[in-house]
Amino acid sequence: MKSAIDHRKEFVTSIAHIRSAASKVIANSGPTKALSAPDVHKIAEGLFLSAVTHWEELCQVLLITDLATQTGSLLKKDVKSFRTKNAPLRLAESMLSHIDRPNSFYDWSEFNRIAQRANAFLAPGHRFAAPLLPPGSPPQSTALLPAVVNELAMFKRLRNSVAHKSDKAWDSFIKLVSEPPFSLTANQRKGVTPGRFLVTQQWEGKVVLHHALDTLENAALTLVP
Repeated sequence: MKSAIDHRKEFVTSIAHIRSAASKVIANSGPTKALSAPDVHKIAEGLFLSAVTHWEELCQVLLITDLATQTGSLLKKDVKSFRTKNAPLRLAESMLSHIDRPNSFYDWSEFNRIAQRANAFLAPGHRFAAPLLPPGSPPQSTALLPAVVNELAMFKRLRNSVAHKSDKAWDSFIKLVSEPPFSLTANQRKGVTPGRFLVTQQWEGKVVLHHALDTLENAALTLVP
């Protein structure tokens, strides 16, 4: 059975690969380069979608692993012995999978909901819960800072605009780029696509795609130090 650190290392390796690929794509795009602007925009969408998918998978597998291995979890607390070595992992996966899978599935894209799920299945003090803070500190509901959780919610909206192509997803994307910290004007929004936004818009001194990759990597390191 892989440990939480094993899963985190695999995720960080994947993010590093995506970051490297993104840098190469951006560096090789332009009027005199091999890739055109539409090329790099389309590739950026795929790289971003891959990164967010890996993040959702990491959250899912961490919660399953903790449920299967932690003494105070709902599973381990009530079951003292298992018939086979891998039974805890199989039972944990069944407990955290939608009863109607594969036709239906739980949403692993909202971190607050993941933290709530962890509260229901794991003992207090689990990796998804907020740490104990000194008196007078602002309240925090999850292990990740509110600003990071907010960014993850923004990534979901951007992801949906790539994956769904629905009017609702598109309207949410346009609202996202119109709001701080981007605040694109109507003129700046002309011709904008998720891919173009990912590689041309700056976010804290980096293009959005690289900022998102850094946020996801740092979040993983917070969950699994």
